[in-house]
Amino acid sequence: MKLNTLILGSTMLLGTAMSCKGQSYEKTISGLEYRYEHKGTGTYVSKPGDLAKMHIVYKLSDSTFFDSHKMNNDQPVDQPLQKPSFPGDVFEGLLMMKDGDKMTFRMPVKQYFESVKQPMPEWVKGDGYASWNVEMLSVKSKEVIDKENAAKAAKQNGIDEAVIVKYLKDNKIAIKALPKTAVTANPKVAYKDASGIYYIVQKTGTGAVIGNGKKASVNYTGKLMDGVVFDSNEDAQFNHMQPIEFTVGQGQMIKGWDIIVAKMKIGDKLTTILPSSLAYGERAMPGSPIKENSVLIFDMSLLKAE
Repeated sequence: MKLNTLILGSTMLLGTAMSCKGQSYEKTISGLEYRYEHKGTGTYVSKPGDLAKMHIVYKLSDSTFFDSHKMNNDQPVDQPLQKPSFPGDVFEGLLMMKDGDKMTFRMPVKQYFESVKQPMPEWVKGDGYASWNVEMLSVKSKEVIDKENAAKAAKQNGIDEAVIVKYLKDNKIAIKALPKTAVTANPKVAYKDASGIYYIVQKTGTGAVIGNGKKASVNYTGKLMDGVVFDSNEDAQFNHMQPIEFTVGQGQMIKGWDIIVAKMKIGDKLTTILPSSLAYGERAMPGSPIKENSVLIFDMSLLKAE
């Protein structure tokens, strides 16, 4: 979860963690008041573009507007750090923090709403403060995050590959290299696309592959690896029997759909097996049996493209 600016400069910290409760507020040059509640042991100096993972309690006067403990299932929020956009911006304070720090930032509530150029709600007490109590769990650079994400993706791709290969073996479906000639329909042969998608040709269409940029019309049924159907426009129980239409390659669908539909011909019917990175990734879908890192199967028919 990320916070917006409404809910949301560098001091070197040395030595062991220490409690700072009761300490009076100090001010940054721009006027943001701050107080250390606890000093952590982190040493990394953050900069705009880094990603902070933190707990935050945001208040307007005596009213709590957001509390990540109570309103985000006790999960920290991921907040990209950015340059302060006005004097007293809380981002100036966040850029002061290091791993393990707990700080409170505040500014007079009237000054705050003037700074963000928004009307102050009538229920906010005008003599109070806008305040942010922040516990910084970690701050990481984009380079570190990209490296961690790449390693995590590689590990998950390996897991997904093993799951797919086992599924095909259990169902007596052979994995073959793409032939140099046209692929023919065979429900017992699977091909692997360069993207990592496996697909089985159930029926071949005509003409050229449609490529990106065209509006495709598709019938589909989506299943988990255990055969549980989670969605379909060919099954009345899902209450949407019309073909789904989208512009290929525009990110309107999950990545795997953009990749594979661009390579289909009108009339093609495929069974595609998408690794989780080309489906919903780490996201679990609310109200659906799709869990995080789910490999998904789609029976897909390309009806038309224009």
